[in-house]
Amino acid sequence: MIIHANVLYTLISYILAIGSAVIVGLILRLPLLPEKPMRQSWTISVIFPTAVLALGFTAMVFGLGYEGTGYHGMYIGIAVGVLTALFSKFLLEKITPKPQSEEAHE
Repeated sequence: MIIHANVLYTLISYILAIGSAVIVGLILRLPLLPEKPMRQSWTISVIFPTAVLALGFTAMVFGLGYEGTGYHGMYIGIAVGVLTALFSKFLLEKITPKPQSEEAHE
């Protein structure tokens, strides 16, 4: 199986986006994992949704026509990771607020 250079650079860009999102998220003091039980937790953490959003935003940038060839794609991956961590820390709860708890309805 032949892996072309463009695919390799794109994969490295995705890895750099996730890595930079995790590092910046930890610097911004986001928790590594959500609160327990994780299925019912709405806390923003480094692993979810920050790293997942970084992967998705990087895919959107490449899907919109930017070709991640060479070092330019790597720079885009790092920039998207940093911006995603900042987005998760400061803007995500304003865009998608937490659902009301069941105790508030009773």
